Amino acid sequence: MAFSLLSSPSLVSICDKSYIKPSSLTPPTHRFHKLSFIEQSFSSMYIPLALFYPKVQQREHSNNSHEHSHIANLLQTSLSKTLVSYYPYAGVLRDNSTVDCNDMGAEFSSVRIKCHMSEILDHPDASHAESIVFPKDLPWANNYEGGNLLVAQVSKFDCGGIAISVCLSHKIGDGCSVSSFLNDWASLTRNHTMTTVINPSPRFVGDSIFSTKTYGPLIYPQFVSNLSECIQKRLIFPTAKLDALRAKVAAESGVENPTRAEVVSALLFKCATKAASSTTTSMCPSKLINFLNVRTMMKPRLPRSAIGNVLSLFSTSAINTNNEEEMILPRLVHNLRKGVEVASKKEQVQQNEFILQVIDSMKKGKMLFENKDENCTMYACSNLCKYPYYSVDFGWGKPERVSLANGPLKNFFFLMDYQTGLGLEARVMLHKQHMSAFECDEELLHFIS
Repeated sequence: MAFSLLSSPSLVSICDKSYIKPSSLTPPTHRFHKLSFIEQSFSSMYIPLALFYPKVQQREHSNNSHEHSHIANLLQTSLSKTLVSYYPYAGVLRDNSTVDCNDMGAEFSSVRIKCHMSEILDHPDASHAESIVFPKDLPWANNYEGGNLLVAQVSKFDCGGIAISVCLSHKIGDGCSVSSFLNDWASLTRNHTMTTVINPSPRFVGDSIFSTKTYGPLIYPQFVSNLSECIQKRLIFPTAKLDALRAKVAAESGVENPTRAEVVSALLFKCATKAASSTTTSMCPSKLINFLNVRTMMKPRLPRSAIGNVLSLFSTSAINTNNEEEMILPRLVHNLRKGVEVASKKEQVQQNEFILQVIDSMKKGKMLFENKDENCTMYACSNLCKYPYYSVDFGWGKPERVSLANGPLKNFFFLMDYQTGLGLEARVMLHKQHMSAFECDEELLHFIS
């Protein structure tokens, strides 16, 4: 399929757009949701995720001309019930510190896409092609005051397959929160005919942990997703090749049982910096920032159903990319493991590295993650592995693919499970000039399918 076809306005037609309110009113005691210090430091970007399902056959309904509207109505009804428990997503941003849980509701669209799903999933540039199932210009965009904090869309393909995409405000939750929401929404949809009442029980932590009382409120930050001159690639690391890579790294680094995320993030970092150095005569040092879900590091531990941005980070020290010894894979993995071990021993409130970085940026009058040192190139990695995105079953089975929209910034890596037990998927965003060298790296090509 040509790119021109994907951008054709006749390819997508909107069947319906509506606003879904919670099926019961949010009690006055929950009217205002206080955002944590970490959440106040975030821009109001949406987290965009899409799930693709092959030909959908409803259990009680045959495949007919009304099937799409039936599926849309079913999803709207269950979404309305889900929003009772996930009430902040049905509200609006009052300011940078508060969500007004006023039951305004979520935006829901139903669209038809005039092609087969396989034309999207098998496209040579799947990262670009998959964007068709998201509302135009919405992924990674900033949600401004008064806008919906949750936007959902169901897309029906000519083959009978569907895609369900969601864009959820990063102000309210992280990748783990999105996983909990999707699985609870799917559970209510899947069991809509059961007499047993299903009550999702998310715990919105708000500012109960990373309180602004300790650090003070923040001004409203705006990070703009900048994809100009950037390309995203989707890479698949099969289990067999991953196991071989992990065994090789373990033997040469002394790191016991290196994780999939450790070896892949180290490999991506190495290949990306190598690609960047191929386009310049003077290469500056590079640093890799890794985001951490610290729910299990908290005392007491928090469950996965804890909704919010329960995050920290750790970073490697600046590495001289011209020094081959510093860039060997076992050493990089060893440094990553050391970073995780140091982070796991910290008290995750008073010593939260994410918060310390924000405070440091405030003191220097700079935005968070703004490149403080122009002589150091920054890369970032977000690990979404082990979140059960591939368990999201609305009643027609598990998704064939889970996709993140292109973005949000240059030099960003996302790691996800590739289906169930089939390996790891990486979404890599680089400058297009660097991507040309990156995707030809022989060491990288050896470990991807």
